[in-house]
This record gives sequence, structure tokens and C-alpha cells, in this order.
Amino acid sequence: MKTDNLIKIDCTTITTWRNTKTDEVFKEKVEGPDIVQDVTVQITNKGLEVFQKVMNQSNDKPKP
Repeated sequence: MKTDNLIKIDCTTITTWRNTKTDEVFKEKVEGPDIVQDVTVQITNKGLEVFQKVMNQSNDKPKP
């Protein structure tokens, strides 16, 4: 895969850990049998425009 012309999309990634039994949320990593990791990606308006443009370009390509 070529990585010389990758498009940068402005976004912020937020990682939290949550206890599935109590729904308690932690900002620091916590381990245990009922702990799951949640990841949220927030895309800026400009980043969303770039993302939509890239997705539209991939839809325009014929499928093999």
C-alpha cells in the first residue's frame, strides 16, 4: 500500500473504559472481567468534508 499521498482528516480520538455491570466510566485504563474499552472519534466539519470527498471518489471507481 502506498503511503506517500494519504489524506489527513482532522479528528480527535477519545478512549474511555466502562464497567459493563455498573456503567461506571473511567478516563484512565482499568482492567477487569467486566471492563470494556470504548473509542469515540470526533471529526471536525472540515475533516468530514474531506472524508465525504474521499468516500465519493471510492464509489466512483468501477468494482472488479
